[in-house]
Amino acid sequence: MPTNTPSRPIAAVLAAVAVLVIPACGSGEQQSSESAPHAAPHWDYDAEGPDHWADLDRDFVTCKSGHQQSPVDLPGHARLEPHEHTTVDYHSTPAVTLRNTGHTVQANLPAGNGNRIVVDGVPFELTQFHFHLPSEHTVDGVGTTMEAHFVHKSAAGGVAVLGVLLSAAPGPSAFAPILSVAPRAVDADTVVPGPIDLRSMLPAATDQYRYQGSLTTPPCSEGVPWTVLGSPVTVTPDDVDRYRTLFAHSNRPTQPLNGRTVTLAGG
Repeated sequence: MPTNTPSRPIAAVLAAVAVLVIPACGSGEQQSSESAPHAAPHWDYDAEGPDHWADLDRDFVTCKSGHQQSPVDLPGHARLEPHEHTTVDYHSTPAVTLRNTGHTVQANLPAGNGNRIVVDGVPFELTQFHFHLPSEHTVDGVGTTMEAHFVHKSAAGGVAVLGVLLSAAPGPSAFAPILSVAPRAVDADTVVPGPIDLRSMLPAATDQYRYQGSLTTPPCSEGVPWTVLGSPVTVTPDDVDRYRTLFAHSNRPTQPLNGRTVTLAGG
């Protein structure tokens, strides 16, 4: 009858919706119980600091169980390997976007910016650089006021880090245009217009320490080739104080070498 005909399409639609919804719910339940990504827990450098990172989340267990962790104390008597140097190919970038991550001040660069390092023949493009206070790496047990980490990625997704030690001293500093405008609010961004000469952020001396390590923040993933430049670069006392008001300290203590070799090479 004409009055019954509308019910047939409605029933068909409801049946189709049920067919679509049930597998989706089932898939969601299986994913959440087995392999669903979960929100990373809060971590910091205080109550939930480096000694507790591995206890905060299963994805952070490498922070405790890993055997190639960073940072390390770099031996001043490291084995000389003049030809095992990392090539640093930096120039200017039009601008960077600064972010207060809640852990540090981070300067993000756009993809395809052309700044890179080459480690053992593999190119890694610069993606961001950020800061730690005091320095994470030490040389013969002695650290510096701060440290900048230039983080790079390869086409295959590998990570390589270039560390620059920073010492506080009066006078001009290439980092002043960055640190002087660091956002105060967590997750806040600000654009620093350029051109910004990244080469001016590196020391003139080309000596560099090299070793195999990890990320220095959770999840502390290993397999990261590290290059730490041996000579520090100047950062102004005002910029240090400004950063300290945001992050009183943001460094992981040095980790055991566990038999790893640290080499000293020229640039």
